[in-house]
Amino acid sequence: MKRKFLGLFVASAVACNAFAQEEVAVDSAAAKGLCHWSLQAHGGVNVINWSKSNDRASLMPNSDFNGQFGAQVEYTFNPLWGLGLDYTYALNNQKKYDNASHEISLFASSNLSNLLAKYRSAGWQKFNAYLNGGLGAQIYDYEVTEGARKGYENDGAKPFAWLGLNFEYNVSKYFAIGLDGQARRATTKQWHPREDGGAWQLMADLGVRFKFGGDRNVRNVALVDYEPKVEVPDITPLLDEQKRQAAEMTSRLEEQINNQNAQIAKLQNELKATQDSLNKHIRDTKPAVRYTPTKEEDEIIKTAFSQLEFESAKAIIKQSSYSSLDGLATLLKAHQEWTVTLKGYTDNSGQAAKNLQLSKDRAAAVKAYLVNKGVSASKIQSFGYGSANPVASNTTLAGRAKNRRVEIELYSK
Repeated sequence: MKRKFLGLFVASAVACNAFAQEEVAVDSAAAKGLCHWSLQAHGGVNVINWSKSNDRASLMPNSDFNGQFGAQVEYTFNPLWGLGLDYTYALNNQKKYDNASHEISLFASSNLSNLLAKYRSAGWQKFNAYLNGGLGAQIYDYEVTEGARKGYENDGAKPFAWLGLNFEYNVSKYFAIGLDGQARRATTKQWHPREDGGAWQLMADLGVRFKFGGDRNVRNVALVDYEPKVEVPDITPLLDEQKRQAAEMTSRLEEQINNQNAQIAKLQNELKATQDSLNKHIRDTKPAVRYTPTKEEDEIIKTAFSQLEFESAKAIIKQSSYSSLDGLATLLKAHQEWTVTLKGYTDNSGQAAKNLQLSKDRAAAVKAYLVNKGVSASKIQSFGYGSANPVASNTTLAGRAKNRRVEIELYSK
């Protein structure tokens, strides 16, 4: 059985190498004299997990860590992928069992770094990650070391499949070091002949790779340098002539555009002057209409005049009224489109002439305060009407207090 499997894999290796040689003959990179071969020696540890066919939940390893070593030869077609032949001698000892295997496989290797990061820098090109996978045969030698079946021996060969990830760093143009992890799957009988199920063999290796040809080896060539270069004809004279013609045409167009822009700017200025004149005429001739304040505006106005107090029989505003009048001034400055009419009133106590003058003076005092706070004087008119238009009876103190007031009217065009 061993001879049959060995013969099968030797024949497969020869066929794959012949196929590789045939493909290189038509590869565009072959003319560059590149070398495609590399040889790696590797060694590390493995651990086995096997389970019965009716017990798929068994995931714990059934062996301790065991040593292994081997070598592989690879033909790298281009910076993206290659094919190789791997040999590994692995100790697969378990409790009560001693087992060793010669594992021979054909594998394919894909450079994930070149595939995913083609344009990385020269420094990062020294680091490469490979996805590897293969098929092969494990020729094993099995012996029971303890128990009733001590001394029982069995050998044979079983097929297996494996998948691995390899990280490699190019130390120099000839040598690279790598860390490789693999998971191999075969039937349990390979390590445990009396059980029917499946087994995983997990491996970790350190490897040293020798690259034949040194800097001419494909594994040292960046993918962007490997790909054929497209020869671009010299079109500089044609481009220069096109640039000259384009510059002349651009100059003529720019002159036309500048002349048109000047005419447009002149028309825009005339249009703006006409529009400004028309707007001024509309504002000057438009009659002012009584403005109705919003709820928020009305609250500010009511507060200002409800808290407005003067010294007795004088047009001097008390300081307690300043803060509310400041709020009114802020509102009026925010609405330059408003015009304001202030109306002063008194009660009927005293001489009518004096009351009339006092009402005028108090309305004027409110205007002066607002102007002093930044409101335009041209926007405010003040009038006094003495005891006219009472809002309450003058027969009571409370009524006379209400009649002594200043009112505001807002207008807007």
